Amino acid sequence: MIILASILLLLVSAPAAHAECAWVLWLETGTTYTPFVAYGANAGEKECKEAVAQLMTDMSNDAMKLSEFLKASSRYVCLPDTVEPRGPKETK
Repeated sequence: MIILASILLLLVSAPAAHAECAWVLWLETGTTYTPFVAYGANAGEKECKEAVAQLMTDMSNDAMKLSEFLKASSRYVCLPDTVEPRGPKETK
């Protein structure tokens, strides 16, 4: 339930981000060990979404890669660099 609420919060907060900030392309893996992996950085939201579209186009040309991606419940997510989908860092 906490994970679902966190994802919902991320989706709601993303549109409110400033257009000037960088955007990070995340791969949401669907696993508990590494739920999000930074995949790339982009100058803006538009460029990030274009990178996702290009990745999906490239993947659709490789049926095996696309099949593995879909089996893993993975998805690409563009978020402002001010949003950390992995949660706060632990302090020691």
